[in-house]
Amino acid sequence: MLKSMGDLSIVTVYTNGYAGPMGGGGSSEMGDTKLDDKAVESFRAMSGVSGVTPMMNFPYNVTARAGAGGRYLYDYVQIMGIDMTQFDQMGYKLVGGEKPVKKDQVLAGEWFAYGFMDTLKNGEQRTSTRGGQYSSCTFDQTTGQCEEDQDEDPFFDPLATQISLTTGTNYQGDQYTMNMYGGGGGTGGAGGNTAGQSENVTFDVRASGIVAGDYNKGYATSDGLVMDLQALKELAAKVDPAAAKKATAYNQVLVKAADLKSVPEVESQIKALGYETSSYEDMRKSLEEQSRAIQLILGGIGAVSLLVAAIGIANTMVMSVTERTREIGIMKALGCYVRDIRVMFLAEAGAIGFFGGLVGCVLSGLISLGINVVGALYAGGMSGGMSGGMVSGAGGGSGDGTGGGTSIWTILWQAIVGGENVTRYSVIPWWLFLFVVLFSTLIGLLFGFGPANKAVKIPALDAIKNNE
Repeated sequence: MLKSMGDLSIVTVYTNGYAGPMGGGGSSEMGDTKLDDKAVESFRAMSGVSGVTPMMNFPYNVTARAGAGGRYLYDYVQIMGIDMTQFDQMGYKLVGGEKPVKKDQVLAGEWFAYGFMDTLKNGEQRTSTRGGQYSSCTFDQTTGQCEEDQDEDPFFDPLATQISLTTGTNYQGDQYTMNMYGGGGGTGGAGGNTAGQSENVTFDVRASGIVAGDYNKGYATSDGLVMDLQALKELAAKVDPAAAKKATAYNQVLVKAADLKSVPEVESQIKALGYETSSYEDMRKSLEEQSRAIQLILGGIGAVSLLVAAIGIANTMVMSVTERTREIGIMKALGCYVRDIRVMFLAEAGAIGFFGGLVGCVLSGLISLGINVVGALYAGGMSGGMSGGMVSGAGGGSGDGTGGGTSIWTILWQAIVGGENVTRYSVIPWWLFLFVVLFSTLIGLLFGFGPANKAVKIPALDAIKNNE
C-alpha cells in the first residue's frame, strides 16, 4: 500500500501559507522566508539530501492538439516545470525516450497520450488500465454481462508526434500567479485574465521522452507534461510579462531524502530555517505502528498456541511411555541400548513437532493467500466501479466483482508473489516458514525429553511385569 503512494522519500517544502500535497498548510514561523534559488542551494547542502528541485505548476488553462488538422484534443493539460539537472538525483524515471535537450522538448506523463479524444469520432477515447491500477468494463446488452475493457494503443505515438499547446485564462487568478512565482498580489479575479496576460499563446512542443508516473513528484508525471523549469518560466513570461517581472521565488520545492530513515532529519533541518514541509512520514509511521500492534497481538496468540501445543506434545509422550512400558521392558531385555530407547521417543516427539509445524505453515499460507485474494477482488471491484464510467463511459466494474474480469489465476499469482502496483495485505517471508518448522521440531524435542528419560529409567523386570 505504501508503495502505491509513490516515492516516500520526497519532502515538499512550501511557505506563505501554501498547502502542500498532503493537505497541510499554515504560515511559516518566519514570515519573510522565501523559496528562492538561495534557499534551494541551502537545501542541497543539507545532510541526508540526495536531490532538490523547485516545482512550478503552470497556472493557465492549456489545451493540446495533435494529429492532422489538430484532430486529437486534450482539454486542461497540466504543465509542470522542474530543474532537469536534478532529474536523476530526484529519482525520476523514464519509461521511454530521453531527457529534453532543447527548449521545445518536453517529457510526456506516462499516461498523457490517453487524455486525448478524437474530435472526428464524437470524442472517442482510448482505454488504458494504467498498468493495472484501474479496470473498467463495457456493458453488453446482448449477453447481459460487463465485458472487460482491454488496453488499447493511444491514437498516436507521443514521441513521434508534434503537439500544439494553446494557453487560455488563468484558472486561479492573478493572486495565484504571483504566489506561483513568490511575488506580490494582484487584482485579477479567479478564472479570468490577469491585467498583463496575453489573450492566447500557441506554441509547438515535442516529447523527447515519457516519464514514469509518480503523484508524489507531481500530477503531471502521470497525465500532463513536464518541462525544464527555465523553459516554463520563459513560456510564462510570454503569457503574462508583468507577472514574470515580479518573479522572485517559488511556491514549492521538492526535496528527496537519501533514504526513508533520513526523511525526519531532513524535515527537521528545513523547518529550522522557517519553512513548512509535507511528506508521507507521519502516515508511514502510523501504518508501521498499526502493523507492529497487529504483529504483537498475533504474536501473543501464537505464543499461547505454542504453549498449548507444547503441553499437548508432553502429554502425548507421557501417555505413549505409560502405554508402552511393557514394550520398553522387552527392548531392554533383548539388549537394546538405553540411548536407542531415548532416541526413539525423542524422534517421535520431534516428528510430532515437525509435522505440526508443517501443517501450521500450510494452513497459515492458505489463510494469507485468501486474505490477499479477497483484498485484490475487493480493490479490483472498487477501482472498476470508480474508473469504469470515466474510462469506458459505460458503467463500472464487472458483475463478478473482479473489477473487469481479471483472471483468477492472475489474481492468485499476484497474491503469492506480488508485482507492480499490487498490494498484498498479508506477506509471510519464506524464511519464516523454515523457522516455524525448525522451531516446532525443537519444541517437540524439548518437551519430549522428559518422557524419553522416564522411559529409559524404568527397570526391565518391572516393565515386563507391567500389565497396563
